[in-house]
Amino acid sequence: MHELLPLSWTRIHGIRPVYRDIALPFSRTRWISYADIPHDYTLQILYEDLSRSYPDGYVFRGSTPSTSTFFSERNCMTLRTGAEAVLELNSAHLERKTVLSSLVRGGKQGSVTEVPLNDANQQLFEQFRCETKHAHKPQLRHLFREKPSRACRCFVFRAYSGEWLAAITLSIRGELAVHTELMLRHRSAPGDIMESLVAGIFEILKREGVREWSLGEVPFMMLMQNPAEPLTPVEQLMVSLVSNCKHAYDFEGLYRFKNKFAPFWRPVMLCTNTRLSPFMLAQLAVSMGFTDILTHESLGYFRQSLVSAR
Repeated sequence: MHELLPLSWTRIHGIRPVYRDIALPFSRTRWISYADIPHDYTLQILYEDLSRSYPDGYVFRGSTPSTSTFFSERNCMTLRTGAEAVLELNSAHLERKTVLSSLVRGGKQGSVTEVPLNDANQQLFEQFRCETKHAHKPQLRHLFREKPSRACRCFVFRAYSGEWLAAITLSIRGELAVHTELMLRHRSAPGDIMESLVAGIFEILKREGVREWSLGEVPFMMLMQNPAEPLTPVEQLMVSLVSNCKHAYDFEGLYRFKNKFAPFWRPVMLCTNTRLSPFMLAQLAVSMGFTDILTHESLGYFRQSLVSAR
């Protein structure tokens, strides 16, 4: 069995990989945000192809510890960036009291259904995205498959009136393993809808024989909660900077939601075959849109402080 691919990388029935990469500002290094990898590609074949395709250097995120170990043994550098919430489909993730009570309330609002991502439904999806709570704010970029295609699966919680209240898209990460790309909730949706959608998808995937479902990464959180291994100097710098940016990105709220399902928390790593430095992390922050979010939220926080002071 192949090792799991990095987050948002997917397996395809093809001959050659397809890499989606972004040039980092002021650097010749390319950030491979996600990729389509043939089923017969082992990590060794992938490593050799990346070395040929990116002679000036590459960086990718979302790697499992075992995959990052493979690359580090081949002179790559790695960095912990957070942890992903993993649901094992043969486990009792839905039996916690807080989840069960949410399912009772959510079940009164509608039901879960899979929506094929044909042209018409992709248009409906984009319209729904504009009606979500944070649609008017700057968004993170290149961290997931932002525009779902037929390569993704889409599930929605649909009200009995037909209105979409929440949506989740999934990509195929490995053999019997899927990964969450987008989790969207309508700005006027009642509470407990997202929990009900997760539960509905869980049961569908379980019936299909899927073994593992990643709810995605919570960045930074695991590094700030007594990590099992001491932080490296670069990780310490990252944590100290992020501690002052909680108003910009609510990773604690994201952690609380995903932790409701009692997931297995697996470390998420960043890998590069070039020098890993604070300068590279700054370039990634710009490319992924985090600096735009930080600026937007900081200005809003400053304006609110001025109003409160009057």
